[in-house]
Amino acid sequence: MRNSQPQSPVSSISGRLRAPDPRDPVTQLFESLRPDLLRFAQWLARDRAIAEDIVQEALLRAWRSRDALKDQAAARPWLLTIVRREHARLYERKRLELVALDDAVEIAPSPGAAQSEDQLFALRHAIMKLPIQYREPLVLQVLGGYSTEEIAHELALSSTAVLTRLFRARNKLRTLCGMTPVSDVSASEGPA
Repeated sequence: MRNSQPQSPVSSISGRLRAPDPRDPVTQLFESLRPDLLRFAQWLARDRAIAEDIVQEALLRAWRSRDALKDQAAARPWLLTIVRREHARLYERKRLELVALDDAVEIAPSPGAAQSEDQLFALRHAIMKLPIQYREPLVLQVLGGYSTEEIAHELALSSTAVLTRLFRARNKLRTLCGMTPVSDVSASEGPA
């Protein structure tokens, strides 16, 4: 079939594949979580185009195994895990080209780029130094985009406890980065 007509299918694949029904609850759930998945994938890959590819592959995998999802409340962590694994698969397949050291050319980075990379490294290092009870809610909020209530649910804490841990985590980060911590307003106020 060299020049098949546009309206005629080249093979019988159209009979095997169905487009997802936009009214399907699973389709709506996946579409509602897509921005969160894209944000997480972009944080992992540091590239928007790669992140979009990762999310597309992850949603395809999730769609194929959608029957394994019994509880729709668990969809977000399930999909985030698929995105993380899909990101790892990307680098399993990728083989970096080897270059002889004698042939390598040193390119001097711009001073602003080096400084921002150093600051980013210092911030990541400081986050990893935080105790787990402070690091976990901070990472969930800043990188995962979770709300206070979602973090409280995930960590089996009250919303107040989550807010306290987030405040303390930021203060500890300020201290680790050489900045002055913010004083606790409620502690400085006396009895009313």
